[in-house]
Amino acid sequence: MSTTQPCLICKAPNTTRSGAGASTVEFHCPRCGRYLIQNLAEVQLANAHPQFPPLHLLSGLCRNMWDALGEKALITVDIFKSWAEFDKIAKVAIPRDTDIVTKCEYLMKHIRRKSKSLADAIGFTPNELAVGFCASKNELLFCLRYLAEKGWVEEDATRKQPNTFTYRLTPAGWWALNNPDAERTAPLAVVALSLEKDPDAVWTGGFAAALTTAGLTPSKLDFKDAAGKVTDETLVELRRAACVVADLTGQNPGAYFQAAFALGLRKPVFWTCEASEISDKRLHLDTRQQVITPWTRDKLPEFAHRLAARIMATMG
Repeated sequence: MSTTQPCLICKAPNTTRSGAGASTVEFHCPRCGRYLIQNLAEVQLANAHPQFPPLHLLSGLCRNMWDALGEKALITVDIFKSWAEFDKIAKVAIPRDTDIVTKCEYLMKHIRRKSKSLADAIGFTPNELAVGFCASKNELLFCLRYLAEKGWVEEDATRKQPNTFTYRLTPAGWWALNNPDAERTAPLAVVALSLEKDPDAVWTGGFAAALTTAGLTPSKLDFKDAAGKVTDETLVELRRAACVVADLTGQNPGAYFQAAFALGLRKPVFWTCEASEISDKRLHLDTRQQVITPWTRDKLPEFAHRLAARIMATMG
């Protein structure tokens, strides 16, 4: 039996809810697409949305799994715990909030899927916010204008409608989609980071956000993952990197090694550390003459902004 109600994720009206199993229901939403949700997760979303994940990213995951793969995301209570659990259910990449490159790729691929010919113009309404993992109409328009500035899409001004942006792929846009490695990837930035507490939140909200803003591709090297050994893969990443971010929190031995290796290769190194450890003077004496960008868990956006500004000021 099917009923109609607002979507649990995006609150869009006229969403269809139907049974899909003993403890699972299916929603068909004009914005989020088709997705499955277990009963316990449905109760949590219906009563009060958990602090994690952000609604627009959950909406984007459901929509793109359905549109691109024809698969229904299964929402369980586990995804409310961390990025690691959220990523487990994802069969498409989930862009972080400042990852404009990935968001724009999703928008271009949506135009390609919807276009019946090379010159077709596709309308973007509030329902298409999920296509680009966008949190608002302004963010969607920001991404579309970025693509227009790159010369990959163009607005069709002849088909203006209320609350709708109409765009088509340009010849250069079609070429970029068919040659994905030609315009790709931003320079690599390696981060030596090893934390005991909230590693996913600090990585996503702080380091990855800063590097993406600075136009870099973040790659995390956790010294613990290699059981204390310096692997060949680590050395390759360091040689490929445009710069290294060395986080000294917890006197991370990997950070000291990776920073020294990068300095030997004459690569820029940016030093960071949790603010409390700087104030307690726990840092090794040899690093105290370096400019260290401090961070705290309650002010990660501010840290991301400062680190991005320092990187851009140094690397241009």
